[in-house]
Amino acid sequence: MSRVLVMGLGRFGGGVGSARWYAEHGHDVLVTDGKTEDQLAESVAALRPLGVRFRLGEHDAADFDEAEIVVVNPAIPFDHALVERARAAGATLTTEMGMTLRLWPGPVVAITGTNGKSTTAGLTTAMLEAANMPVALGGNIGRSLLNECASASMDTVAVLEISSFQLAWMEHDDWHPQVAVITNITGDHLDRHGTLEHYRDSKRRLAEALTSDGILVLPRGDEVAGAFAGHTAGTVQWFGGDEPDPVDLSGLKLVGQHNRANASAAALAALAVGASPEACAAGAAAFPALPHRLESLGEKRGVLCINDSVCTSPEAVAAAVRSFSRPVVLLIGGRDKGLEWGPLLAAAREADAIVAYGETGARLLEKLPDARLAPDFSSAVRAGFEIARRGDVLLLSPGFASYDEFPGFDVRGERFRELVRSNTD
Repeated sequence: MSRVLVMGLGRFGGGVGSARWYAEHGHDVLVTDGKTEDQLAESVAALRPLGVRFRLGEHDAADFDEAEIVVVNPAIPFDHALVERARAAGATLTTEMGMTLRLWPGPVVAITGTNGKSTTAGLTTAMLEAANMPVALGGNIGRSLLNECASASMDTVAVLEISSFQLAWMEHDDWHPQVAVITNITGDHLDRHGTLEHYRDSKRRLAEALTSDGILVLPRGDEVAGAFAGHTAGTVQWFGGDEPDPVDLSGLKLVGQHNRANASAAALAALAVGASPEACAAGAAAFPALPHRLESLGEKRGVLCINDSVCTSPEAVAAAVRSFSRPVVLLIGGRDKGLEWGPLLAAAREADAIVAYGETGARLLEKLPDARLAPDFSSAVRAGFEIARRGDVLLLSPGFASYDEFPGFDVRGERFRELVRSNTD
């Protein structure tokens, strides 16, 4: 029995999943988190019956000195002093995602990228389901598969969305997926990674993890991601750009050329693990937009309302604005992540009207003098409805993080949904 320290419960199930796994396998498990028990009440309640111990609201250095295994939550800063302390004391560092990849008995499709990860993972899963293949979707999309490893069969395909934070920490894990998909690489999360090079290096780790019998799916025309072809032992397949669609995507309901590229990437992944072209086409046709990802909320007074709250990068704003032939009233703003604003400003200028809000609102107004400035998110939505005319698109594609006003993009998106639903002007 080992002394296991799980550092951080997190929002996406990984901390709970790894704590549960180690506890059910007879280890002494301590969960430590800077958040309080009240803030983590649901997760704490799920683990208490397993005999898991907790140190909440703080971290104690002595716990890291005594731990034999430290499971690091991907939200932990990469240079955290206590993690380095545990490493120096001889602890083995691991992650929930690394454990899942190592223990999963069947094929693994691992998907990363700056934009489109969740949609591509969802499309891949839909295609495999249409092929009547056993499949489980998890990872950064919000579901840990770690505790499903024991019940999965050798035929069950795991489709895992993996973030740059997870990849950065997985240098300590031994993992080799059968298929790796990289949707695109631009800049993102520089507030955490510090440099663009560190962010790109984290993404490249997925290509480097493939063995000679693996398949790496890369975007044609993406200079950064394309260079990963020189860093893999696997076979490279290309999508997007001038590449033909690998299957019939005429039934795809998702809007935007970027989503067609996501569907092509998903099809290559699904084909690689045994789905037929016909099943891939059927899965693509049946797949709806995921919540907060160019999600249609229907029309209000003839205005089509689109929830793209997941959009937190300049390139994603450009893809969203260019997905519609109708006039666009664009809602942008939030907390700056340290990214270059150029692509966002260029995309915003393609919109027919702009409402800026949040911490970046006043700075955006300096660059976009024709924009209307709103003091907060709710005011921005109301202003958008005042500006929009019948036939327009009211597009929430913020381009910035939500943390100035909301705890996550999903909460921001749900607030937008409420405001659209309640608008009766």
